[in-house]
Amino acid sequence: MKYVIGVDGGGTKTEATAYDVDGKVIKTTIKGFANLLNNKEKALDNIVASVKEIIVQYSIDELKGIYMGIAGAEVGENSKLIKETIKSKFNIDCVVMNDAEIALKAMLKGKDGILTIAGTGSVAFGLNKGITARCGGWGNLLGDEESGYKISIDAIKRMIFEKENDLSQSELTKSILKRLEIKSVDEITSFVYSSTKDEIASLAEVVARLGEEGEEGEEVARGILIREGIELAKTVISVYKKLKFEGCSIALAGSVIRKSKIVRKAFEEYLKENIVVESIVDEEISPTMGAYYINKINEEIHD
Repeated sequence: MKYVIGVDGGGTKTEATAYDVDGKVIKTTIKGFANLLNNKEKALDNIVASVKEIIVQYSIDELKGIYMGIAGAEVGENSKLIKETIKSKFNIDCVVMNDAEIALKAMLKGKDGILTIAGTGSVAFGLNKGITARCGGWGNLLGDEESGYKISIDAIKRMIFEKENDLSQSELTKSILKRLEIKSVDEITSFVYSSTKDEIASLAEVVARLGEEGEEGEEVARGILIREGIELAKTVISVYKKLKFEGCSIALAGSVIRKSKIVRKAFEEYLKENIVVESIVDEEISPTMGAYYINKINEEIHD
Protein backbone atom coordinates (compact mmCIF):
# COMPACT_ATOMS: atom_id res chain seq x y z
CA MET A 1 0.00 0.00 0.00
CA LYS A 2 1.40 3.36 -1.07
CA TYR A 3 1.38 6.06 1.62
CA VAL A 4 2.79 9.43 2.68
CA ILE A 5 3.75 10.67 6.13
CA GLY A 6 2.94 14.10 7.46
CA VAL A 7 4.58 15.43 10.63
CA ASP A 8 3.35 18.39 12.67
CA GLY A 9 5.84 19.26 15.38
CA GLY A 10 5.65 22.07 17.92
CA GLY A 11 6.89 23.05 21.32
CA THR A 12 4.70 20.50 23.11
CA LYS A 13 4.14 17.48 20.89
CA THR A 14 4.97 15.81 17.59
CA GLU A 15 2.16 14.26 15.58
CA ALA A 16 3.02 11.97 12.67
CA THR A 17 0.26 10.57 10.47
CA ALA A 18 0.37 8.21 7.52
CA TYR A 19 -2.19 8.72 4.71
CA ASP A 20 -3.01 6.34 1.89
CA VAL A 21 -3.42 7.49 -1.74
CA ASP A 22 -7.04 8.49 -1.06
CA GLY A 23 -6.16 10.66 1.93
CA LYS A 24 -7.40 8.16 4.49
CA VAL A 25 -5.56 8.01 7.84
CA ILE A 26 -3.89 4.64 8.32
CA LYS A 27 -1.78 5.38 11.42
CA THR A 28 -1.04 8.27 13.80
CA THR A 29 1.67 8.57 16.43
CA ILE A 30 2.18 11.20 19.13
CA LYS A 31 5.56 11.95 20.70
CA GLY A 32 7.15 14.80 22.67
CA PHE A 33 8.13 18.27 21.41
CA ALA A 34 9.82 18.79 18.02
CA ASN A 35 11.00 22.39 18.23
CA LEU A 36 14.81 22.24 18.12
CA LEU A 37 14.97 25.56 19.96
CA ASN A 38 13.79 23.73 23.08
CA ASN A 39 16.47 21.04 22.96
CA LYS A 40 17.99 19.85 19.66
CA GLU A 41 18.87 16.32 20.70
CA LYS A 42 15.53 15.54 22.35
CA ALA A 43 13.54 17.20 19.56
CA LEU A 44 15.32 15.16 16.88
CA ASP A 45 14.79 11.98 18.90
CA ASN A 46 11.06 12.71 19.09
CA ILE A 47 10.83 13.41 15.35
CA VAL A 48 12.70 10.22 14.48
CA ALA A 49 10.63 8.14 16.91
CA SER A 50 7.35 9.46 15.46
CA VAL A 51 8.37 8.47 11.92
CA LYS A 52 9.96 5.17 12.91
CA GLU A 53 6.81 3.90 14.59
CA ILE A 54 4.99 4.18 11.27
CA ILE A 55 7.78 2.91 9.01
CA VAL A 56 8.35 -0.28 11.02
CA GLN A 57 4.70 -1.20 10.49
CA TYR A 58 4.48 -0.35 6.79
CA SER A 59 7.00 -1.06 4.06
CA ILE A 60 9.49 1.74 3.52
CA ASP A 61 9.45 0.83 -0.19
CA GLU A 62 5.79 1.91 -0.32
CA LEU A 63 6.52 5.31 1.26
CA LYS A 64 5.98 8.10 -1.31
CA GLY A 65 7.28 10.94 0.81
CA ILE A 66 7.68 12.56 4.22
CA TYR A 67 6.56 16.17 4.68
CA MET A 68 7.37 17.84 7.98
CA GLY A 69 6.00 21.04 9.47
CA ILE A 70 8.29 21.79 12.41
CA ALA A 71 8.12 24.90 14.61
CA GLY A 72 11.47 26.69 14.55
CA ALA A 73 12.64 24.82 11.40
CA GLU A 74 13.36 28.12 9.67
CA VAL A 75 15.85 29.19 12.35
CA GLY A 76 19.54 28.77 11.55
CA GLU A 77 20.33 25.33 10.10
CA ASN A 78 17.51 23.51 11.89
CA SER A 79 15.83 22.47 8.64
CA LYS A 80 19.08 21.07 7.27
CA LEU A 81 19.74 19.21 10.53
CA ILE A 82 16.30 17.59 10.46
CA LYS A 83 16.76 16.48 6.84
CA GLU A 84 20.21 15.04 7.55
CA THR A 85 18.95 13.18 10.61
CA ILE A 86 16.06 11.55 8.72
CA LYS A 87 18.40 10.64 5.87
CA SER A 88 20.92 9.02 8.22
CA LYS A 89 18.28 7.07 10.15
CA PHE A 90 16.09 5.83 7.30
CA ASN A 91 18.09 6.53 4.12
CA ILE A 92 15.20 8.57 2.69
CA ASP A 93 14.77 12.24 1.91
CA CYS A 94 12.14 14.45 3.49
CA VAL A 95 10.70 17.92 2.93
CA VAL A 96 10.91 20.27 5.91
CA MET A 97 8.91 23.48 6.37
CA ASN A 98 7.63 25.43 9.37
CA ASP A 99 4.48 24.28 11.13
CA ALA A 100 2.35 27.16 9.79
CA GLU A 101 3.09 26.15 6.19
CA ILE A 102 1.97 22.55 6.53
CA ALA A 103 -1.16 23.73 8.39
CA LEU A 104 -1.90 26.15 5.54
CA LYS A 105 -1.49 23.36 2.97
CA ALA A 106 -3.84 21.14 4.98
CA MET A 107 -6.62 23.72 5.30
CA LEU A 108 -6.41 25.02 1.72
CA LYS A 109 -5.99 21.52 0.24
CA GLY A 110 -2.51 22.21 -1.06
CA LYS A 111 -3.27 25.60 -2.59
CA ASP A 112 -1.50 28.89 -1.86
CA GLY A 113 -3.12 31.46 0.42
CA ILE A 114 -2.93 32.88 3.93
CA LEU A 115 -3.34 31.21 7.31
CA THR A 116 -4.49 33.38 10.22
CA ILE A 117 -3.96 32.03 13.73
CA ALA A 118 -5.53 33.93 16.63
CA GLY A 119 -5.61 32.03 19.88
CA THR A 120 -3.48 32.70 22.94
CA GLY A 121 -0.98 34.15 20.45
CA SER A 122 -1.40 35.31 16.87
CA VAL A 123 0.28 35.21 13.45
CA ALA A 124 -0.61 35.57 9.78
CA PHE A 125 1.39 33.34 7.43
CA GLY A 126 1.14 33.28 3.65
CA LEU A 127 2.50 31.31 0.72
CA ASN A 128 2.40 32.32 -2.94
CA LYS A 129 4.32 30.52 -5.70
CA GLY A 130 6.96 29.20 -3.30
CA ILE A 131 7.50 32.51 -1.51
CA THR A 132 6.42 32.91 2.12
CA ALA A 133 5.69 35.92 4.30
CA ARG A 134 4.65 36.40 7.90
CA CYS A 135 3.19 39.14 10.05
CA GLY A 136 2.98 38.72 13.83
CA GLY A 137 4.06 35.70 15.83
CA TRP A 138 6.65 37.64 17.81
CA GLY A 139 5.34 36.54 21.21
CA ASN A 140 3.54 38.44 23.94
CA LEU A 141 6.47 40.76 24.78
CA LEU A 142 7.08 41.92 21.20
CA GLY A 143 3.69 41.55 19.60
CA ASP A 144 0.87 38.99 19.64
CA GLU A 145 -1.60 41.63 18.51
CA GLU A 146 -5.15 40.41 18.01
CA SER A 147 -4.60 37.43 20.33
CA GLY A 148 -6.38 36.32 23.48
CA TYR A 149 -3.43 37.72 25.40
CA LYS A 150 -3.68 41.12 23.71
CA ILE A 151 -7.46 41.31 24.25
CA SER A 152 -6.91 40.59 27.95
CA ILE A 153 -4.18 43.22 28.28
CA ASP A 154 -6.41 45.78 26.54
CA ALA A 155 -9.15 45.02 29.04
CA ILE A 156 -6.77 45.39 32.00
CA LYS A 157 -5.45 48.69 30.64
CA ARG A 158 -9.05 49.90 30.38
CA MET A 159 -9.57 49.01 34.04
CA ILE A 160 -6.54 51.11 34.97
CA PHE A 161 -7.72 53.99 32.74
CA GLU A 162 -11.08 54.08 34.51
CA LYS A 163 -9.45 54.17 37.93
CA GLU A 164 -6.88 56.85 37.08
CA ASN A 165 -9.51 59.08 35.49
CA ASP A 166 -12.12 58.62 38.24
CA LEU A 167 -14.59 57.00 35.85
CA SER A 168 -17.38 54.70 36.94
CA GLN A 169 -16.40 51.05 36.70
CA SER A 170 -17.60 49.45 33.48
CA GLU A 171 -19.31 46.08 33.52
CA LEU A 172 -16.10 44.71 32.03
CA THR A 173 -14.04 45.90 34.99
CA LYS A 174 -16.56 44.52 37.48
CA SER A 175 -16.63 41.17 35.71
CA ILE A 176 -12.85 40.82 35.63
CA LEU A 177 -12.55 41.72 39.33
CA LYS A 178 -15.16 39.07 40.08
CA ARG A 179 -13.42 36.49 37.86
CA LEU A 180 -10.09 37.07 39.63
CA GLU A 181 -11.74 37.28 43.06
CA ILE A 182 -10.14 40.63 43.86
CA LYS A 183 -11.83 43.77 45.20
CA SER A 184 -9.78 46.58 43.73
CA VAL A 185 -8.11 47.47 40.43
CA ASP A 186 -4.99 48.15 42.54
CA GLU A 187 -4.60 44.37 42.89
CA ILE A 188 -4.51 43.73 39.13
CA THR A 189 -0.75 44.27 38.84
CA SER A 190 -0.14 41.39 41.22
CA PHE A 191 -2.15 39.10 38.93
CA VAL A 192 -0.42 40.27 35.74
CA TYR A 193 3.14 39.98 37.01
CA SER A 194 2.66 36.64 38.74
CA SER A 195 0.64 34.86 36.02
CA THR A 196 1.55 32.91 32.90
CA LYS A 197 0.70 34.10 29.39
CA ASP A 198 -2.09 31.51 29.18
CA GLU A 199 -3.59 32.59 32.51
CA ILE A 200 -3.70 36.22 31.40
CA ALA A 201 -5.10 35.26 27.99
CA SER A 202 -7.97 33.38 29.67
CA LEU A 203 -9.55 36.75 30.57
CA ALA A 204 -10.40 37.15 26.89
CA GLU A 205 -13.31 34.78 27.59
CA VAL A 206 -14.80 37.43 29.90
CA VAL A 207 -14.37 40.13 27.26
CA ALA A 208 -15.96 37.95 24.56
CA ARG A 209 -18.92 36.96 26.73
CA LEU A 210 -19.73 40.53 27.75
CA GLY A 211 -19.19 41.92 24.27
CA GLU A 212 -21.64 39.50 22.72
CA GLU A 213 -24.43 39.58 25.32
CA GLY A 214 -27.77 40.93 24.11
CA GLU A 215 -28.19 43.11 21.05
CA GLU A 216 -25.17 45.34 21.46
CA GLY A 217 -23.24 43.78 24.32
CA GLU A 218 -21.20 45.71 26.85
CA GLU A 219 -19.84 48.79 25.08
CA VAL A 220 -16.24 48.68 26.34
CA ALA A 221 -15.84 44.94 25.75
CA ARG A 222 -17.45 45.18 22.33
CA GLY A 223 -15.11 48.00 21.35
CA ILE A 224 -12.04 45.96 22.29
CA LEU A 225 -13.22 42.97 20.23
CA ILE A 226 -14.03 45.06 17.15
CA ARG A 227 -10.67 46.82 17.33
CA GLU A 228 -8.77 43.55 17.62
CA GLY A 229 -10.70 42.01 14.72
CA ILE A 230 -9.64 44.92 12.53
CA GLU A 231 -6.03 44.72 13.71
CA LEU A 232 -5.97 41.00 12.89
CA ALA A 233 -7.28 41.77 9.41
CA LYS A 234 -4.47 44.30 8.94
CA THR A 235 -1.84 41.59 9.53
CA VAL A 236 -3.45 39.47 6.80
CA ILE A 237 -3.54 42.45 4.44
CA SER A 238 0.16 43.05 5.12
CA VAL A 239 0.99 39.46 4.12
CA TYR A 240 -1.34 39.69 1.12
CA LYS A 241 0.51 42.76 -0.18
CA LYS A 242 3.97 41.34 0.52
CA LEU A 243 3.16 38.27 -1.56
CA LYS A 244 1.50 40.32 -4.32
CA PHE A 245 -1.72 38.32 -4.30
CA GLU A 246 -4.48 39.43 -6.64
CA GLY A 247 -6.90 37.31 -4.66
CA CYS A 248 -6.59 34.32 -2.32
CA SER A 249 -8.31 32.15 0.26
CA ILE A 250 -7.89 32.78 3.98
CA ALA A 251 -7.70 29.88 6.46
CA LEU A 252 -8.60 30.45 10.10
CA ALA A 253 -7.26 28.77 13.23
CA GLY A 254 -7.33 29.58 16.94
CA SER A 255 -10.06 30.05 19.53
CA VAL A 256 -10.27 33.86 19.31
CA ILE A 257 -11.04 34.11 15.60
CA ARG A 258 -13.20 30.99 15.58
CA LYS A 259 -15.31 31.55 18.69
CA SER A 260 -15.80 35.32 18.94
CA LYS A 261 -18.55 36.41 16.55
CA ILE A 262 -17.65 40.08 16.98
CA VAL A 263 -13.94 39.59 16.23
CA ARG A 264 -14.82 37.39 13.25
CA LYS A 265 -17.35 39.88 11.82
CA ALA A 266 -15.00 42.89 12.17
CA PHE A 267 -12.15 40.82 10.72
CA GLU A 268 -14.08 39.66 7.66
CA GLU A 269 -15.68 43.02 6.93
CA TYR A 270 -12.36 44.87 7.04
CA LEU A 271 -10.68 42.23 4.87
CA LYS A 272 -13.35 42.30 2.19
CA GLU A 273 -13.20 46.10 2.05
CA ASN A 274 -9.47 46.05 1.34
CA ILE A 275 -8.48 42.85 -0.53
CA VAL A 276 -9.97 40.19 -2.79
CA VAL A 277 -11.00 37.26 -0.58
CA GLU A 278 -11.80 34.17 -2.66
CA SER A 279 -13.00 32.16 0.33
CA ILE A 280 -12.65 31.89 4.10
CA VAL A 281 -11.89 28.38 5.33
CA ASP A 282 -12.74 27.46 8.91
CA GLU A 283 -12.30 23.73 9.31
CA GLU A 284 -10.91 21.44 11.99
CA ILE A 285 -8.21 19.45 10.23
CA SER A 286 -4.87 18.00 11.29
CA PRO A 287 -1.91 19.97 9.87
CA THR A 288 -0.38 16.60 8.92
CA MET A 289 -3.00 16.37 6.17
CA GLY A 290 -0.92 18.98 4.36
CA ALA A 291 1.48 16.16 3.43
CA TYR A 292 -1.24 14.36 1.49
CA TYR A 293 -2.20 17.47 -0.50
CA ILE A 294 1.41 18.51 -1.20
CA ASN A 295 2.23 15.04 -2.51
CA LYS A 296 -0.98 14.89 -4.56
CA ILE A 297 -0.29 18.23 -6.27
CA ASN A 298 3.34 17.27 -6.93
CA GLU A 299 2.20 14.07 -8.65
CA GLU A 300 -0.37 15.95 -10.74
CA ILE A 301 2.35 18.36 -11.89
CA HIS A 302 4.67 15.55 -12.93
CA ASP A 303 2.00 13.44 -14.66
